[in-house]
Amino acid sequence: MAPSLMLNKIPMTPFRVMVAVSGVAAICLVISALSTTGPKPKLGAVFQQAAKTVKRQATGKTMADASFWRSLNLQAEKIPQQVLDSKSSVTVNTNHINIMGTNTFYREANPPSGVTSSGEVVVLLHGMAFKSETWLNLGTINILAAMGHRVIAIDLPGFGNSGRQELGPELRRSWLQSFFIALDLPPSIVVSPSFSGVYSLPMLALQSQELAGFVPIAVDATDEVPVNYLQSIMIPTLIIYGEKDHNLGISSRDDLLKIPTSQAVMIPQGSHPAYLDNPAMFHELLYNFIKQVHAHKAVA
Repeated sequence: MAPSLMLNKIPMTPFRVMVAVSGVAAICLVISALSTTGPKPKLGAVFQQAAKTVKRQATGKTMADASFWRSLNLQAEKIPQQVLDSKSSVTVNTNHINIMGTNTFYREANPPSGVTSSGEVVVLLHGMAFKSETWLNLGTINILAAMGHRVIAIDLPGFGNSGRQELGPELRRSWLQSFFIALDLPPSIVVSPSFSGVYSLPMLALQSQELAGFVPIAVDATDEVPVNYLQSIMIPTLIIYGEKDHNLGISSRDDLLKIPTSQAVMIPQGSHPAYLDNPAMFHELLYNFIKQVHAHKAVA
């Protein structure tokens, strides 16, 4: 007998009615899932989604959760292909501003069209032999903006297009904070390689409320910050150093690991400017770190 005829012979008890309805509903859901791809989330929206996820999982935790930052897997996720595809759409503008008598040059980029802003600001400093153009050539400015961040790369006083006037130690201590004030920047994530530590570390020690996160790369002048200051700083800190940098890379790492909310990551075969040796890994570390900083700010 045909199945359709057999159904007519089976008494439709309440249980069989429920089974039949459930089966039809399940089939409809499967068809709907197969036929609907749905729009892809905007790039910057990944940071908003992360914030919601962490907020659900981090009840009672704050930015000062040392155990979290110490054990965080900073290579947990690859940079989404959407970000890499969108970096060419980023527009990088240039400008000058007078900071403490220095005609300071900087580059700035915002998320391109179609990318949701994360609301995060990333400030890129540079080492002795470099300038803001280094971050442009490396693709760092474009990639960070394509993630949804506002990006500012500075030529420090006496370097690049910021003129020849270098500042003495006393003025360096407040120069970066003056830059933040002049541009009315919110608490930002500062990426600070090597020599730029003479500008970033005083701000970390004395105005840490201006920082949302800190990324020192074999940074200079860590020995000038008292240990008790470092032990009291509760700013998420990603310490990056190259495997081949046996001098400043190691000494700055050991000093900055005194920050309770810090973690050190070595770039294999990396030299002193390790970000140049493996930009893909460097950008991946930034992606995962900034994503978690953003998410935990929503919890705090």
